[in-house]
Amino acid sequence: MQKEEPDKVYYYKDIKHWEGNWELIDGIPYLLASPSYEHQYVVGELHLELASYFKNRGCRVILSPFDVQLDINEPEDEAKTVLQPDLLVVCDTNKITKNRLKGAPDIVIEVLSASTGIRDRNQKYYLYEKNGVKEYWIVDPSNRTVEVLGWKDGYFQKRAVFGPEDTLVSILYPDLQINLANILNI
Repeated sequence: MQKEEPDKVYYYKDIKHWEGNWELIDGIPYLLASPSYEHQYVVGELHLELASYFKNRGCRVILSPFDVQLDINEPEDEAKTVLQPDLLVVCDTNKITKNRLKGAPDIVIEVLSASTGIRDRNQKYYLYEKNGVKEYWIVDPSNRTVEVLGWKDGYFQKRAVFGPEDTLVSILYPDLQINLANILNI
């Protein structure tokens, strides 16, 4: 594994062979910690729900680790922003390459953990918003909530928060409804 140097700007070519799963945000590398049982349980249950819903709709549901390159005008090795959302839905399958998604997914789901929560709510929130992710779900297992944000006119403008007693309703796909009782009552 390579050790990152302070103040150095990194590119995908620098980190692609490092041990572990890494994300790059504006040239800064972040090592992703091994997820907890709670985290993986929530990701798995949401994946089952989404895969079932999108199965015959022409969209793909992809689990992490899978790279999402947001700075699409850069060659792959020169990318400075490459993320690994916990789950993503992409309906324009032309964006999917062998090793990554080039461009914004339609839906991004991040399940918060102690090591990623601040980054998911701040840097990644703004990156997803700036790059046109149409819907962003922030799942907080500790507080047993799912925050759903909808993108319009360049910003996340619509917001709904759901708890374990609720049925999540997607902003982008109103007929996508997920009973959260089994997902958030861990």
